[in-house]
Amino acid sequence: MKITSSLCLLLIAACDCGATPVGATCTTSSDCPTDYVCVDARCEARAPSCESVDDCMDGQVCVANVCRDPDAGCIDTDGDGFGPGCASGDDCDPADRSQTGVEICDGLDNDCDGEADNGVLSACGNCDASCRLGGIGGDSAPFMPDEMNSDGVGVDEDGALVLDSRRINTDFIWVANSGEGTLSRFSTTFPYNEVGRYITGPNGAGNDPSRTSVNSSGDAFVGNRSGTSIARISVLGTDCPDTNGDGVVTTSQDLNGDGIIQRDGSGEMLAYGEDDCLLWNRDLDDIMPGESLVRAVAAQDIEGPDGEILEYVWVGGYTSRTAAKLDGATGEPVVVTSAPTQTYGFALDGRGQLWISAYSAQFVGRIDTTRCIDTASCDVPVCTATLEGGECDDAIKAQIAATHAPYGITVDFNQRVWIGGGSISRYDPSAAPGSRWMTTTVANFVHGIGADAVGFIYGAGGGAGVFRVDAETGAQTIVAGTGGTSNKGIAVDSAGKIWSITQANQAIVITPGATIDAATVETGVGAATLFSNYTYSDMTGLQLRLATNPRGYYLHVFEGCDPEMSADGVTNWGELRFDAETPAMTSVSFRVRTASDRAALDSATWVPVGMTPPDASPLDIAAALTAAGITPQRYLMVEIVLRSDRGSMTEVVTPRVLSVDASYICPPIFG
Repeated sequence: MKITSSLCLLLIAACDCGATPVGATCTTSSDCPTDYVCVDARCEARAPSCESVDDCMDGQVCVANVCRDPDAGCIDTDGDGFGPGCASGDDCDPADRSQTGVEICDGLDNDCDGEADNGVLSACGNCDASCRLGGIGGDSAPFMPDEMNSDGVGVDEDGALVLDSRRINTDFIWVANSGEGTLSRFSTTFPYNEVGRYITGPNGAGNDPSRTSVNSSGDAFVGNRSGTSIARISVLGTDCPDTNGDGVVTTSQDLNGDGIIQRDGSGEMLAYGEDDCLLWNRDLDDIMPGESLVRAVAAQDIEGPDGEILEYVWVGGYTSRTAAKLDGATGEPVVVTSAPTQTYGFALDGRGQLWISAYSAQFVGRIDTTRCIDTASCDVPVCTATLEGGECDDAIKAQIAATHAPYGITVDFNQRVWIGGGSISRYDPSAAPGSRWMTTTVANFVHGIGADAVGFIYGAGGGAGVFRVDAETGAQTIVAGTGGTSNKGIAVDSAGKIWSITQANQAIVITPGATIDAATVETGVGAATLFSNYTYSDMTGLQLRLATNPRGYYLHVFEGCDPEMSADGVTNWGELRFDAETPAMTSVSFRVRTASDRAALDSATWVPVGMTPPDASPLDIAAALTAAGITPQRYLMVEIVLRSDRGSMTEVVTPRVLSVDASYICPPIFG
C-alpha cells in the first residue's frame, strides 16, 4: 500500500527527534545514529524498507529494498561504502558490510556467491600474494621415472606414480670367475660388455668366489668359498669412494673400449687393495672357526625409523653350520648364530624370513630375521616340521622336511619358496598344512633357480638346458637352444631377460617371447672373458626385490627464489602438498634436503617431513627444517617413497601418487 505524505508527516511529528543530528556529516552509515543512514555524506533518516515501489511514497522508488528518491545520493546501509547511488557500486548484501560485491582475499564471501576468496587466492591457495608454488604430476609436469631419479616405481595409465618392482636399476649382472678369484660386472643391455673385474680377496685364485647377492643400491656382496671371507663391491665405478685414501679414485674399467676387461697388466683390472670399488673384505675365521666353505649370501636392506636404508648381509658357513648377519657398511658382525640346517644357499622373502637350502639333507631351513636380531635372541632351539608342514610356523628357527634335497633356492613374488636339485619343487608357507609342496619332475639335475616377474620359474639343468616351469600349474618345458653346455646359475635382469651362467666359460641370454617357442636365445655371451664360473645365486638383485616388500622412490628438485630477487637471498619453503591414494598395507612418505646449488643437494642431510597414513596433506616443510636445525636454501630435493607391506598377503597392492607441490615465499627486498 502507498504511504501518503500526510501519513509521513504524522509519523515524523510523533517521533522524538530532538536529539537526532539531522544533516550531520558522515563518511559511512556507521557514523550516524540508529535508524539513520549516510546519504551524500550527511546523516538522514533511514527510509522505509520495501519489496516493490508500491511500498514507498509517491515519487519514490524501491532500490535494494529501500524506499528512496530517484535523485538521492549514495545509500550505504551497512557502512561498507557500497550501495545504491554510491560511487563504489551497489552492495550485494546491504546487511553485511563484508559483502560488497567485489571479491578480495580476506577469508570472506565478498561477492555473495556462496564461496569465500574465489578467484583471488595466491598460487599457494592462501592470501599471501608473495607465495609461490612448484609442482610435479599431471599433464603439465608428468612424473617421468628413469634410472637417475627413481628406483622401483613407474606410472600407471593415469600418469600416477606407482610401485613397479620390475623397474629397478639392475642394469648389471655380477658373475663370479671362481677359478680365478675375481668377480666380473657385465652390462645387461646389448652388447653385454664387461665393465669391471675385481679381485675379491687377498688369496688370488684361492678366494674361490661363488655366491653373490645384490642390494637395493646395486652393490654386490660375494662370498669367497675357500677364502672364507665375504666382500662388498660398489656399482659406482669411477664414482666409487676413495677407499685407499690416495686422493684419487682408481678402479677397474674398460680403458680401450673393447667390451672386455684385460688382465694383462694394462690397468684395466687392478691388484687386490688397489681398486677403490672393493669397499671391504671381511675374513670370517673369527666368527666361523674351522669354516672351509662359505656357500650362502643374501643382502638384506631394512628401512630405519626416518626412512633411511639400513644395509646388512647374511652369510652362511656350510662346514660350521653358521649363519651370520653383518653390517653392510663395515662387514662387522651383528648376529652370529647356529643355522637350523647346513647353509648351501640363502633366499629372503617379504616377511623377513631367511630360507636356507641344506643340500646335504632333505630339509629347507628358515630363520625369522624379524625376531632373530642379535646373538642372544637367536639362541633358540630349532623346530623340526614334517613334510606336511605347519608345526613350526611360529618358530624363530625351523627345519622343514622337503620333497628332495634342495640345491638352488629362490622366493617368487607370491612368497613361495622354490628349490632345485633332483626336481623343481615349490613350498608355499601360506597354504594349509598338507598342501604346501608341489613338485615338477625334470629330466636333469637343476642347479641354480630363479623366478621372473610374470609367473615363471627357470632352472639351470646342466647340459639338458634351461627349464621353464609355470609357477601355478607346474607345467614345464626346456627352452630350445639352451642345451649342450653346463648351465649352472640363473638370474633375471630388469628387462625380464633370463641369464644362464654356464661352466663352459660363457653365458646364455634368453629374451622371452609371447610363447616359449618365441623366445630369443643368445649363446656365447662373455665367452672372451668369463672363466671357471661356479655361480648360481641372485646376480642382479631382481630376485631379492621381487620377493621382498616392494619399495620404490622418486626424486624431484624444486627451485626456489633467485637470490638476487629475495631479501638475504633466501627461500622460505612452506608446505608440501600431495594428492595420494594409500590402500590398506601401503604408505607414502616424504623426505627433503636443501642446498644453495643443485650439485650440493646430493650430499645434503635428509629431513623427514611426513608419511601418509597417518599424516594428511599439507605437510610443514618449514617446521621440519627448523626442527632439524637446517636453514632453507634455494633448491629443495623431495624424495617420495612408496611402500607396500605384503604381510600374509601374496597380492601386492600399490599406493598411487597423483601430484606433489611445494610452496615457498621470496622475501621482498626493501630499500
